[in-house]
Amino acid sequence: MTEALMNRYRQTVEPLLEPGEHLMDVATVIPVAGARGVGHGPGALVGNALGRLGAVSGESGSLASSFPSTAGAAMTKLLAVTDRRAAFVTARDIRKAGQVLWHAPRHLVLRVERRPRFQAMARFRLHFADGSAVSMYTARRRTIEALADHLGR
Repeated sequence: MTEALMNRYRQTVEPLLEPGEHLMDVATVIPVAGARGVGHGPGALVGNALGRLGAVSGESGSLASSFPSTAGAAMTKLLAVTDRRAAFVTARDIRKAGQVLWHAPRHLVLRVERRPRFQAMARFRLHFADGSAVSMYTARRRTIEALADHLGR
């Protein structure tokens, strides 16, 4: 991620870090399980259902099953990568500390997989050591590449 974007979210994420923990990357994301398209009616319902296919894989109790599906529409949703963990952080105001809704130690996050892009946003999956995975959207493909540089391919 560019230094400008790191600086944009620094006030939101850095207060949540443990002593000695270092922020390496941050990305704006939308969990696929909680994503909703625009529009109403049967077409929108079918489109939303199809778009969420494969959002989370893994058994109950897995790392992916505990990943939040949504955090409210008016929230900024971030995936923060530090030298110790990957964390899903939300914030109503990016000038203030956010809230960690989920996190996993770095050694349990195996890799980032870029997925086919069927809509305007880029899609990727985080794969975990327990065999589970969670899918997310982000605005740019290069964001996925930057995350993969830190978390593995």
